[in-house]
Amino acid sequence: MRSGEWAANTVPNGEPPYWVQIWPASVAMARLLWRRGDLTGQRVLDLGCGLGVPGITACRAGAVVTFADVKPDALAFATWNGARQGSPAAPIARQVDWSQAEVPGPFDLMLLADVSYRPVHHAALKRHIRSCLAAGGVVLHADPVRRESTPFCAWLRDGMPAIEVRRPTAFLERKLDVRLVVASPSPAALAPWRSILGEAPGAVTGPASPPPTNDPVVPPAQPAASSAPSLPS
Repeated sequence: MRSGEWAANTVPNGEPPYWVQIWPASVAMARLLWRRGDLTGQRVLDLGCGLGVPGITACRAGAVVTFADVKPDALAFATWNGARQGSPAAPIARQVDWSQAEVPGPFDLMLLADVSYRPVHHAALKRHIRSCLAAGGVVLHADPVRRESTPFCAWLRDGMPAIEVRRPTAFLERKLDVRLVVASPSPAALAPWRSILGEAPGAVTGPASPPPTNDPVVPPAQPAASSAPSLPS
């Protein structure tokens, strides 16, 4: 546990790196994936995975999961856990700074768990969606209703059929609203997600999000890597 490059930052009073923390957005996304159920054979990208909680859940559902992060220790944790979920396909690790380079696709499902908290990274996220999403693929985005993430969520809704909901998410004695956006160029691909999220059939797209309720503090600048936001106290 203390052999990785991050270990020195955790003792005696150092701040642990973002990727070792489990963020509510990743928990909300993992719970949505668990409810979605069987993903056998689907190609899934967990971008900026950190510990990879959503991707690990997708492994459990039978998906072929690619974990992408700039931190090798994060990838080691994510793939180690993903490989023990019983999926017939071994998870794939891609060490990459996704703000600069793209993960080779295509992918049937892209998991973006709280990676849009810096507007400077929105262009890279859009680039991945344009180049890596398979025809009929689905994008899952989750964030704790950040102002900084709202323009990206609006871009998803404006550019393709989408569902947006907010779910109260409790984890480790903390509870806050998480915004979930499910988007796809194919309206038919949204049908199973709409059923899970309780959306009416006509409520696929909508106007821009109202002002956020949580208004979390944005952390200091970090390399584009793990799902690494700061949370409200």
